[in-house]
Amino acid sequence: MKEAYALKELMETDERVIKLKKDEEEMENNEEVMRLSYVFSCAQNEYNDILKHFKADSEEAKKYQKKLYEAKTNLDSHPLVRKYLQSYQEVRLIYNKIQKEIFKPFNSHECNEKR
Repeated sequence: MKEAYALKELMETDERVIKLKKDEEEMENNEEVMRLSYVFSCAQNEYNDILKHFKADSEEAKKYQKKLYEAKTNLDSHPLVRKYLQSYQEVRLIYNKIQKEIFKPFNSHECNEKR
């Protein structure tokens, strides 16, 4: 158990995790990012609503799908979002390695082994 707390402490003090938290806070507090996020959320809702009435390959749905795509592209291309996503990718690689190296033995299920 001590080792788990040591790992947690190590991760919390890792410069990449600290940078990710800083980038996330900066991104979440930026008015332009908030606006782009709102536009994206609205576009998602509109697209989901249109799918309740039209097939996905209909002209109506395609129009809203394009609007959704553009909203997502605008959000993802904002410099603060790009910076956050880059930091997130670096930290995700760390967590993937931890998952693979430490927790892999716990991923097998007894019911799968009996087959």
